[in-house]
Amino acid sequence: MQKILELTGYKRALLLIGLGLCVVAALPPIYIFPLAFIGMGGLFLFLDHCETKKQAFLTGWLFGIGFFGGGLYWLTNAFLVNPDKHGWLIPIAVPALAIGVGLFNGLTTLLAHLSWAYRPKDRAVIGRILLFACAWTAMEWVRSWLFTGFPWNMMASIWGFSDEILQSTSVFGSFGLSLFTVLATSLSASFFYREGKQKAVVALSVLVIPALLWTSGAIRLMDATVEHHDNVVLRLIQPNIAQKTKWDNDHKIENFNTLLDLSLTPPQGDLAPTHIIMPETAVTYSVNREPYVLKALASITPRGGAVITGTPRMTPRGVQPFQVWNSLVAINEVGSVVATYDKFHLVPFGEYIPLRNWNPIPKLTDGLVDFTPGSGPQTLEIAGLPSVSPLICYEIIFPGEVVDPQKRPQWLLNITNDGWYGNSPGPYQHLISAKMRSVEEGLPLVRVANTGVSVITDGYGRTQASIPYGVQRFVDVPLAKPLDHIPFFARYGAGSWGGILLLLTILGQVLISLPTKQRSTVS
Repeated sequence: MQKILELTGYKRALLLIGLGLCVVAALPPIYIFPLAFIGMGGLFLFLDHCETKKQAFLTGWLFGIGFFGGGLYWLTNAFLVNPDKHGWLIPIAVPALAIGVGLFNGLTTLLAHLSWAYRPKDRAVIGRILLFACAWTAMEWVRSWLFTGFPWNMMASIWGFSDEILQSTSVFGSFGLSLFTVLATSLSASFFYREGKQKAVVALSVLVIPALLWTSGAIRLMDATVEHHDNVVLRLIQPNIAQKTKWDNDHKIENFNTLLDLSLTPPQGDLAPTHIIMPETAVTYSVNREPYVLKALASITPRGGAVITGTPRMTPRGVQPFQVWNSLVAINEVGSVVATYDKFHLVPFGEYIPLRNWNPIPKLTDGLVDFTPGSGPQTLEIAGLPSVSPLICYEIIFPGEVVDPQKRPQWLLNITNDGWYGNSPGPYQHLISAKMRSVEEGLPLVRVANTGVSVITDGYGRTQASIPYGVQRFVDVPLAKPLDHIPFFARYGAGSWGGILLLLTILGQVLISLPTKQRSTVS
């Protein structure tokens, strides 16, 4: 092992990138979570043998290139939708993104290295692991807001297969679960600092944190019952329209009729829908400019209910300056728009071009005009429905930013179009982020996607019904009520994990200051 840790040059670089790829295999939807212990434990070992700040930074950066390159490779599918226009970006975009976002991992390992750079070599490794986990969590938080934020594939998401473990986000949030996850997976490195029977003890101890998280979550769910709102049945429409034909003028009427047909299909059971929900930009016509589209949508609206759909909303004809919003609208049975929400967290290069005057990269979506951002999280009141917080596409991935705290809603509605990315890990990674918001807020989640996966959960994040990826289908589902109590994280936000982060940082420094008889080199 010592010889491996002393590797230099391209061999060291490839190994670090490979360790990042190991952690990718633990992400949704693969979930080979033992590989996270190999990846994170290996990263810690390399970092622990760095002698300079430059070495420490490069160690994390190379790991991050593997982690984000492998974890986001599916973004290349978006450039294949219109290959004549965007195909040239395929060999550039994901590597550039991995190199750029990987800098956060470089800063993580640099921060950890600085926090124990002056440690004597015979001091407790557990203290260094604690500080490493704190540094990782701190940089995940920075990544969630710097340059508009990109908190994709947080370490917490490797537990997306377990409703029990995800329950901890109701207290600590996803940042807190990431902290415990990094702590648990990095503890595997201490195996190489032990001898004899102590190795077996370490091998078992790395499972303690996941076991405790699972047990506490299982206890929380043991007697968790779900109540539903009376006379509220939602029809989730998944039209499964290919992105290549979604905006094609030759297919727009056909696509629109698909939405109408799915909405008018008689219910398959005893539940008659009171409200119909369609995905992001399901209606490709601007409803505020096309009265015949409003009339058609009114004709399928259940009596006393509404059709809720995504649509590109535009300024009325003749009004200047011309603006476009990625919007959600609710339409009643007489064809009136009774509620509107505009997406506020826009996707760079998808909905606007950063530094447009100097940037040659074309926008992925149709049209030359950048979308205009909305004002922020809102709580909408729609006839026949409990109050709702709408979120369009990746707005759902930001912990603590999915509701208006001044007017707390009773459920979360996420409309999205993951059809850009095909049947890749992307839609499943997106889904788990959405489910974690449900647990953090204690609110039911309704997620309606163009190509899938569409789901409805209760306030514990447990799936009540779903539509698999890549099928054209609808499902009629009653809406669960929110939890009786507001979860700790939803009430206190970042303070819950921030306080833990501070305490563990102090504890890590204390442990480093204590002498120990452990080996100073790995075996």
